[in-house]
Parts: sequence; structure tokens; C-alpha cells
Amino acid sequence: MNMTDKCMSYPSVFVVDSGTNLPPPLPPKPGLTRMKTRRNLLVQKTLIVLVLLSFCGLAVEGYFIYKLHQANSNSTSNGDQPKTAAQKGDHINPIPVTRKPKPPTILPPPKPLAHLAALNKPENEGIMKWNDDGQSLLYKLEYRDGKLIIQEEGYYYVYSKLTYGAEGHFSQAVEKNTTRYLGGSIKLLEYRRHDLNSANKGSMRNSYLGGVFHLYKGDAVFVHVKKGSSVNLSNAANNFFGMFML
Repeated sequence: MNMTDKCMSYPSVFVVDSGTNLPPPLPPKPGLTRMKTRRNLLVQKTLIVLVLLSFCGLAVEGYFIYKLHQANSNSTSNGDQPKTAAQKGDHINPIPVTRKPKPPTILPPPKPLAHLAALNKPENEGIMKWNDDGQSLLYKLEYRDGKLIIQEEGYYYVYSKLTYGAEGHFSQAVEKNTTRYLGGSIKLLEYRRHDLNSANKGSMRNSYLGGVFHLYKGDAVFVHVKKGSSVNLSNAANNFFGMFML
């Protein structure tokens, strides 16, 4: 190399990009990178939670399928082992069983009641006597000397019917004795008839009394008649006395 070459100056080399006339890109805004990072983390956490939930669902489903399969296998094994001869298919001659007929069940009344048929009558005036045997009804009431004694306080429907000869005078009354009144008996119901028509001689009439009364425990209710000899006792269905609690 000669001196001429050493003293020769080389021009500077410049690279010019003349492809576009766009301005240079702007730097990212402050905080944008941080927001993208948080968004990516949130998406990753959401995906992890969804994956875990799907695995839990598969585990629960598998558990139920296992239980169902185990129950079916147990029922099948039990069905293969019959416990009785009839289930095994053995022929058994039926043994006739004779059952005794049960007597009809009679339910007790829900409340106190009585229905008595006439037993005898006073010749002139007095208290009617009633039949309290097995054919009569008597429940939670006491019968004593022609009187029904109240055992439970309450409202009762009291009734009585008598059949008597038509001619002459006849009187029937339902009365009560109570410790709340010491002046004697109290009339609850009364029937009176006086017939002097001779054409009615030998004919019969009916007297019926009925009403609702409040009775206390210990009260005694009875039927009092005047001219009791005219009462006709030939038919028990026409002469009765009773009451029932409402």
C-alpha cells in the first residue's frame, strides 16, 4: 500500500429506509403491561377452577355408579337364594284353615245415653219404673228406682212416651231432683189431657215429651204420672224413657 491510499478519505455510509412515510411507533402507555398481566393471571385461575370442578363432577358420578352397581349385585344375589319352599318351586299341599267367625264388634257410644222400656206402672200416681236389663241401653248414666242419675255435666235431650186409655184424666211429666234446689222436684216437661167423651172409651192415646236441658252431675231425672193405671204396657215399643248428651 502506498501513501496515496493512506491519504485517501472514504465517504460515510448511511442507510435510509424510504419504504413508508409512517411515524415511528409510540411507547406503551404506563400501566398497560400490568393490566395485561393481571388479565392473564385471572384467566389462568378461572381455567384451573373449571378443571377442578370437572374432576370433582367425574368423581361424584363415578361414586354413584359404583353404589348403583353394588346395589344391583346384592339384589341379584338375594334373588338367587329363595328362602321358602314355595320360592324354590316345591309343591306343597295346602292345609285347610278353619277360622272361627268373629262376633260383630259394637262400638261404645261417644257420649252418655240411655233408652229404657217400661217395666211397671203406679196404680194411681207416682214414678214410672223402667227395665234396665240387657235389652235397654245405659251408658255412663246410672239407673236407680226409676230415675236416671247424671254422671257428666252437659246438655241432654230428654224424652219419654207413654200409651194410655183415652177416657178420663191423664197426666205425664218429666221431672228432676237436684241438690241445687231443695224445694222438691222441678218439672222439665209436662203433658195433660182430660177427656169425658164416652165415645172414646176403649181407645188409646199417646203422649210424647222431649226437650233439651242442662243437667249437672248428680241430678236425677224421672217420669211422674197421674192415674198410672190407664197406662197400657202391652207393647214395650210404645212406652219408653231416655236421654242422650249433645
